[in-house]
Parts: sequence; C-alpha cells; structure tokens
Amino acid sequence: MTRQVRAFLTVVALILVAAVSSYLTTISADLGADPRPLPTLVDGLSPTATTARQEFAARIRERFPLGSADRVLMLDLWAQGFEHPGGSDGRHWASLERRGAPCNRAWTVTWTADDTGHLTAVDGTYIPSCS
Repeated sequence: MTRQVRAFLTVVALILVAAVSSYLTTISADLGADPRPLPTLVDGLSPTATTARQEFAARIRERFPLGSADRVLMLDLWAQGFEHPGGSDGRHWASLERRGAPCNRAWTVTWTADDTGHLTAVDGTYIPSCS
C-alpha cells in the first residue's frame, strides 16, 4: 500500500469517526431533552408509522367507547400529559408531542360529545416527523 493510499484511508477514517461521533452526540442530546416515560396510551406502539397509527386509533376507541363521558376522556388524557388546546364547532382535540432523534412524534385525540357530555365520535392520530 502506497503512502498516498494510506493517507487517503486515514482521512476517510477520521471523517467517518467524526460523523458517527456527531450523530451519537445529537442522539444523546435529543434523548436527554425529554426523559419522561411515554404514557400508557402511546407506549409500546409499533415502530412502523402506519401500524402505529392504526394501533393508537384502536387504543383510543377501546379506552373511550362511544357513549362514555367526555370528562373521563379529558381527565385521562390530561393525566397522561396530553394538552387540550380547545376545539371548534363542537370538535375537541388534545395532543402530546415528544421530541427526540431521529424523529419527533405527535399523537392527537379528537372527539365530539352530545349536550349531556357523552362521546359521539372519538379518534386518535399519530404523526412522526423524521429528519
């Protein structure tokens, strides 16, 4: 192996080490930004986005069946860290966001209730945002 080839391989190796080190530092910093465990409604969902969306929607519909009290839904979501910014036209929503590497994740629960405070519709959505 010539001196030039050895020098070239050394430079390539140093660049790779720097890139991997930078990536690992970014992951560590992002993971440290939100050390809270995931709430039960979102913990353990599939790592595949499409499957996770389906699983989350099913969990929401199972946990909060139509006809149940919307107050119970709101209290449960609040206790698990969801924020309820409000709603419009009778439709309400609450969201949970977690930042981390390589993806930021957001889960949203939407619902409507009748005049007596019972659920008439409920659904859950999951949106990963990966860079």
